[in-house]
Amino acid sequence: MSVVVFCGPTLSAAEVSEQIDAVCLPPARHGDILRALNMVPRPRVIALIDGLFRTVPAVRHKEILWAMSKGVHVFGAASMGALRAAELTEYGMVGVGSIFSDYLSGRIEDDDEVAVEHGPAELGFMQLSDAMVDIRATLAAALRESIIGKQLADCSLSWAKERFYAHRNWADLVAYARSTGCDASEIEALEAWLPTGRINLKRHDALEMLVAIRDFIATDPPPFLPRYNFERTEVWELDYEAARALPRAVSNDAKTLLMQDILDELRLVPRDFASVQKEALTRMLLLREARRRRGDPEPEEKEQALKYWLREQGVSLRDALDQNRLVGEELDHFLNGEALIRSAASSFDAMAHNGIIDTLRSRGMLRPLVERAEAKQHALRAMGKEAATTQTGSIPPAALVGWFWRQTFPDEMQMIPVEALAVRLGFADTSDMTRALLREYLFSEYAREHDLPIRSSRLTWE
Repeated sequence: MSVVVFCGPTLSAAEVSEQIDAVCLPPARHGDILRALNMVPRPRVIALIDGLFRTVPAVRHKEILWAMSKGVHVFGAASMGALRAAELTEYGMVGVGSIFSDYLSGRIEDDDEVAVEHGPAELGFMQLSDAMVDIRATLAAALRESIIGKQLADCSLSWAKERFYAHRNWADLVAYARSTGCDASEIEALEAWLPTGRINLKRHDALEMLVAIRDFIATDPPPFLPRYNFERTEVWELDYEAARALPRAVSNDAKTLLMQDILDELRLVPRDFASVQKEALTRMLLLREARRRRGDPEPEEKEQALKYWLREQGVSLRDALDQNRLVGEELDHFLNGEALIRSAASSFDAMAHNGIIDTLRSRGMLRPLVERAEAKQHALRAMGKEAATTQTGSIPPAALVGWFWRQTFPDEMQMIPVEALAVRLGFADTSDMTRALLREYLFSEYAREHDLPIRSSRLTWE
């Protein structure tokens, strides 16, 4: 059973590995749990110990709920994990340790109780300050063991709580106690006792959680069964897509590329980048609207989306998956999106047509198209062919498609199926496309006979 642990200053990856077989990731930030769900194999258990919060957005509750809705068991303890577990325990997140219990009971409430300053990954997330929960536990232990009296304990506790979390440390605490005139003998006793008596509550709770997870996975539990319905809100969709953004990887066996590498190649072809970027924006907006209106697509819809995609690709399933680096969760995510987009696009056809006209106006492309349409209408009227259809014409539909392809791609063989071509060009069906092709053919014949220059209809897509 695969386990992912987010750790850093509380426990190092090496210390986690001594207790449990797990993939260790740095302290979690917003989106990291979502990204962990895209790992292959998908983790069965996610353990949250440490998390980032000041310099980047923190782990959000909804991404934890999303993980659990997908059958992942999520544990939390010690630091950010204890805080999120106390907030989500009623939904099924498992909290472990006394810090979690204190948050759950309300004995402590502030986020700063578990916050510490630490170094970067290059320095192993070296802890540079002391957590309030550890200071609180240590002073309580010193008081119980009569190392210090209540006055010094209360004075030190108040000083630590009032300090910014990144500036809490024992050296400054002791110096402050001396400056206030507290009992000098108690301060000396505390200094002598701290190296061996200091309580690291966060570390203790983190280790306790790892033991609990080790015992849990030994039972080979089934996937987590949520007791809630996950609501896909608009904010959630934005978060979801942002979490799937850079730095995603596209893998094929031992070869791995960051999405950044692929984008770099695309950006070196400016026209293609601009076109793909606009289409990607449209895709994201359609997906967001489709998910707002409905849930995940049915298996039959995904199957239809796969069949259409394969027809458009013009290759076998294995080749399509290999060429597009689609495996496991990536394939399921892609087909979900394709099915939702096909569903949403059909609902917005009328609005899309209005949007096309305004887009043409925006890009200065409407006038030549209007002039060409008017010229075609005039020619067909002069020929008495204004109402021509493939049923009344003398040219078979297949011949029309072949003629159009030769006009458009004179150096290429037609590989794309007729049905896929019709959809690609935005026609309702093949009959709608052949009607337009017949009118184009008649127009071109009229222009040739009357020696009229007409604007080329050559397509710009490949």
